[in-house]
Formats: sequence, C-alpha cells, structure tokens
Amino acid sequence: MCIKTLQGVYPPEMVHSYSGFRSSCPFSHLHSSYIFISPADMYGLIIDHIATYIKEKYGESTWSEVKFVSGVTEDTFQMDKKFSEGLPHKLIWACHDVTGDPVDELMANIGTSFYKFLGKYEFNKVLRILGRTFPQFLNGLDNLHEYLRFTFPKLKPPSFYCEHESRTGLTLHYRSKRRGFLHYVQGQIRNIAKELFQTEVVIELLDVEHDMNLEHVIMRLHFNNLDFNRKGTAYRNMNDSILEKVKITSDIFFDIFPFIIVFNRGMRIRNIGIGLLRVMAGVVGKKINQTFLLMRPFIRFRWEEIMLHSNNIFELISCEPIQEDEDGLLVYKHTDIDQMTEERHRMGDVEREKFLSLKGQMFYMEEWESICYVGIPVMSHLPQMYKSGLFINDFALHDSSRDLVLASTQQAAELKLLLHQEAQKSRNMRENMNRLKKERRRTDKLLYQMLPKSVANQLRNGESAVACCERFDSVTILFTDIVEFTKMCSSLNPLEVIEFLKVIYTNFDKVIDVHGVYKVETIGDAYMVVSGAPTKTEHDAEFILDCASQFLIEAGKMVNMNAKIPRIDIRAGVHSGAVVAGVVGLSMPRYCLFGETVLVANKMEQNSSPMKILVSETTHNKIEESDPGLYQFEMREEIEIKDDQTIQTFFVVSRHGPPRVPSPRNCESRQDDSQNEEEDDDDLIFPGKSGRKSPTSEAEDELKKKGQLSFTPVSDAGIEIHSRNSNRTPRHSQDLTPRKSITSIVSSSKL
Repeated sequence: MCIKTLQGVYPPEMVHSYSGFRSSCPFSHLHSSYIFISPADMYGLIIDHIATYIKEKYGESTWSEVKFVSGVTEDTFQMDKKFSEGLPHKLIWACHDVTGDPVDELMANIGTSFYKFLGKYEFNKVLRILGRTFPQFLNGLDNLHEYLRFTFPKLKPPSFYCEHESRTGLTLHYRSKRRGFLHYVQGQIRNIAKELFQTEVVIELLDVEHDMNLEHVIMRLHFNNLDFNRKGTAYRNMNDSILEKVKITSDIFFDIFPFIIVFNRGMRIRNIGIGLLRVMAGVVGKKINQTFLLMRPFIRFRWEEIMLHSNNIFELISCEPIQEDEDGLLVYKHTDIDQMTEERHRMGDVEREKFLSLKGQMFYMEEWESICYVGIPVMSHLPQMYKSGLFINDFALHDSSRDLVLASTQQAAELKLLLHQEAQKSRNMRENMNRLKKERRRTDKLLYQMLPKSVANQLRNGESAVACCERFDSVTILFTDIVEFTKMCSSLNPLEVIEFLKVIYTNFDKVIDVHGVYKVETIGDAYMVVSGAPTKTEHDAEFILDCASQFLIEAGKMVNMNAKIPRIDIRAGVHSGAVVAGVVGLSMPRYCLFGETVLVANKMEQNSSPMKILVSETTHNKIEESDPGLYQFEMREEIEIKDDQTIQTFFVVSRHGPPRVPSPRNCESRQDDSQNEEEDDDDLIFPGKSGRKSPTSEAEDELKKKGQLSFTPVSDAGIEIHSRNSNRTPRHSQDLTPRKSITSIVSSSKL
C-alpha cells in the first residue's frame, strides 16, 4: 500500500504508524519462522480467533488501527471461507506495531484463549471427550483433525505425536506445513491442560527443524503424569479363562479384517486381507512403502518411525490408480516416491478418487514379528467405490463404512435439494435487495427535492426536526417575482399558466445548481433563494448576485413564449443578515427560514424595478468589504422597512470578471448526486424525462398543435436566444441597468 495514497485520506497519526510499521518490519524481511512460503490459502477459523482476541483485549479502535496498518479490509472472517496464508502474521505484526507487545507473547496469549473461542462454534464439546488423560488427548489430536475434514474439506492440519512418556511428562513432536505458529500452539497446550485436565504444563523447547517444507518442533512437556503407572492395570487384573484357552487363527483374523496388511521389518508385504486381495492381488511380496504413500502422520515411511508412532492414525493411499488388467489384477508402475508424494498432496478430489485410500492403525504382532495395518477404505460416496473396484460385500459386516457409504448417497441427494432451495432463496433475496435499493434511491431523490441533502441526512439518521434547527449569522437571500403576473394570468387558461411557470422555473433551477445556492420555496410567481444556509460560505452575497444576474439573463431569453406574452420582466431583491433555519411540517416537511432578514429581502424585491436587482446597504457593504470593485452599484433612495425604519438601497449595474465557481460542498442540490440512476427512478422526480410522458408534457404538445405555445425548449447546451434587438453588439462586462443592455448581452452570447 502506497504511503502517498494514505495521506489526506486517513488521520496523520495512523499514516505515521503505518509508515513506521513498513520501515521497521517489511514483510519481505520477516523472520523465517513467521513466513509461510507457499501462496496457499487457509480457513478463516484461526484468523477470526486472532481478530476476536484483538477486539476483546484492546478494543474496537485498536482493531481498526490494526486493520489499517496491515492493509486488511475485512472486518469479519467466516469460519469456512479461505484467506491468504500470510494474513494471520500480517495481523500479528500490525498488532505488535500498534500495541508494542512482543510478537511471541501475542501469539502465546492468543493461543491461550483458543479453547474459550471454540465455544463460539461449539467445537469445545469435542475437545472434552477427545481423551481421558492429557497424553491420550495429545495422541488424539490427529484424529480430531480428521473429524474436522467433514467441515473443512481442504484442511491441511498439523500433526502431533508423543514419545518417551514417563511419570514426569512426555516428548511431543509437532509438525506443520505452516511456520510461525509455535508459540500459538504452546499457548493452546498450556490452556487446554489447565482447563480440561487441571494440570500445569511447563514446555521445554528441544529442537526446531525444517525438512521437506515442514516445520518439525520437538518439545518436552513437564507435568504430573499420574496415569502413567495405571496403564494396563485393568487387563492385568482380569482372570478370564476364555482369554487363556481361546486362540484366534489367522484365517479368522483375516476374515474379520478384510483390509488388513501384514508387513515385516524389511517393509515387504507378507499377506493382505480378502478385501484388498480382490483389487490389489499383486501387492504381496512388494514393499509397502513402494506400494502405498503415507499421507498421515508426517513421518518417513520406515519401520522405526512406525513403531514410535503406533498411537497415531495412519492414512495410506495407493501409488497407482485402481486399474484392472485382462486378468482383473492391478498393474503397478513404480516411480519416484518423493515426487509422487508431492503430486498426491496437490491432487484434486476427483483425481484422488481413482486411488485407494485406507485409514487405520498399526499393531506390532510379536508372534509374527510383523506389523499389522488394520484399516478400512475411505469412501465418501458410491461412485468412488465403483471407481476403486470395491463392492458393499467387500466390507466386514461390523464395519460402519457400509452404512456411511449408503447413507451418503441419500444425504447427497438431500443436500443437493437443499442447495438448490438455498440458491433460489439467495436469488430471491438478491432481487428483493435490488428492488429495495432502487426504492431507497427513489425515496432519497424525493427527499432531497424537499429538503437540503445535509438536513435530509440528519433526519434519516434519526435526529429530530428540532435538532436540525440552526442559526446562521450571515446569509444572503434573494426574492424574485414576475412583473404584472396577475395581469398575465387573466389572459391565460390554467394549463397555460402552469406551463408558463414550468418553463421559467426549470431554467431558474438549472441556474441555482451552477451557482451553489439553495431554492427555499416558490409561491406562485415568487422565487426565494438563499446562500450561506444550510451550507455556510463566506461568499454568500457574491453567489446570490451572480445567481440573480443569471436570472435576468434567462428571463431575457424567454421571448415569444406565447402570443399573449411577448416578453417576461422580473424583479429581484437581495438582503444579507442572520436567520434561523429548520424543518417545518409533518406530512409535507419543508426547509424554512425565519427572521427579519427574510422580511427585508422581500421588501427589496417589492421596491425593485423590472429587470433590476435591488440590494440593501448590508449586502452592498458586504460585497465591498470582501472584494471592492467587483460589482458596480448605483445608489437609490432609502426605503422604509417598518416602524419608520429605513435602509439605503442600491441597484446592481454590472460585474467585472467571470463569476466565482462554488466548491462542490457548497452545492446543495435537490437532486441525488448519483449520475447513473435508472430511468425508472427519474420518472418519479422528473415526469416526462424518460419515454413516458407526464400529463404536463401531453398538455404542452396539445398547446403547440393549436399554436398557442411557441418557445424553444431547453437543452443541455442552453437555450437558443431570441433577441428583441437585431443589433448584436458585444459587451465586455455585464451591464444590468437598462433593458436594452440586457438583451444585447443575451443576444451576443451563444449558449
């Protein structure tokens, strides 16, 4: 993440923290024990645990800073979703940079809270029944990981096995393809020993090796192993004559376990069960480590290693797929075992179904001087069994795999149906969410037409209308009205009046969007505009005068709109001062201004002249103080406001220089900011904008057909100018005094 990208977006202290983190601990130079080289993925369970610990220990604010420093955008991590292998270490190192706690200490403390965290998913119930004693618990961890494969099919768990158990402890071997989790595992071991077995464990690190992309850690666990001397006591106390007299023959033994493999110290297969004989008859006499690959535990497939780890579950997979020759026997092709092991680990589920997988336990038979591997095939569904060349009757009657394979077919059909139903629900929910978003946009547009956007957002956030009231010490208000509007209306029918006002106000609305002012309301022919509220600005008077000047220009363009209305004259009045603004009304809320400033501005408009802008002395002085000479004014007589109070007034004559362009934050538009909305949304706010015509547009077409309405429609490029003065003399400044000057200015511009 680039530092320049962060500057100006995030607080300086967070950018400084991130910069220090990158300089002090670049990921490319982290200690080797905290980097996993492979770009593989991992499930979100551990990442969710790390995030939960940081939130609970340090708080949400620290978690937000840790996410920022590490470049992580997710706030939650699904248990069964895959994430990058390097994500846990990014979070840990970022937490170290933010809190100052050592990395090893953080990992150990997070591991200590793992058992409590598992209660969130109820996995702690499985841990309680994993072993009667602490050594049995450790020996059963690999079996637990096999159980978890039902939830996490792509799980790549670590391997644990114990040796040299004594009254004072045992030696634990920890192997994992992921590096950097040693202190995390040590914290887990200490906490689980204390929580489940009320045992204090002292961990002594004996050796750390890295071999075959594996991290192999040897630890000596020192604890009070009370159950060590009690092993075998129950069997020694048994005095049953059956155990002394009955001897089980090898034939019975091989019938009971149809997938047994017996091999000697030289690793050569001496005999196999009848189930294996039907699909792998040619393996007798071959070496087991050249016929099968050892997938678990992570040890070398040798006699000595097997004897040391007899308490572990062994998972074997055939080196070659189950293929029958003409005689129905399997043909083997012996290749490099190490290469096949790497390829088999990368193999997909579909490809692995062609190979025979076995899972079971190793027993040393002293009478035979051999090791018996008592295993069962690992079959997830019937098609896999068919590909492996096995049938239901190949399994022993007491083997629960028969029921599991048959039940899996029914479960698969049910799951497929449930998946289809969930997919349909998801589609329906997605469609409903899209409709909801669409309706929300339409509602927002309507709300933003009624109220300023900033005020509307306050109401949407739950604030009351009273809380939205605010005093503004300096605003500028503009009033305009149409000269002799009542007389015009007497010569027009109601539909023509509506269309007449629509054209005028449509052009005025476009002007206020450009000049960053807000239209408060329109009553009949009166048009009220304010600058400085609800968005404060120091250029409110200038914006209002620019807007009023443009109003006069727009009015000058509207010629020959109707045979009864050859031209339009408007008056404009402006005053500056303090107001109180707020939302009034329940069924039809409006944003209203209150105060003497509103009355004075209205008085300015009433005393103005056609096509003139009359401003008060307050507005005049405000302009002159902020930018002397920007406008040219003509002093007029004083007018009475109320109770014999008078105020000096001025006509605006011209402006020097181009109008000031307001910043985007000063533009309070009644329309939504989104530019890419659907046409259906626009129909609600602007009837007739899309393909469907509003009643007003239909009436307009009818009037045009009758010849009662003749004007040039507004386009994106502006409106075509119809000048009453045929002489188009350009002017370098906007002279707003005489009527002829306005028309000449208008006619000289091609908008």
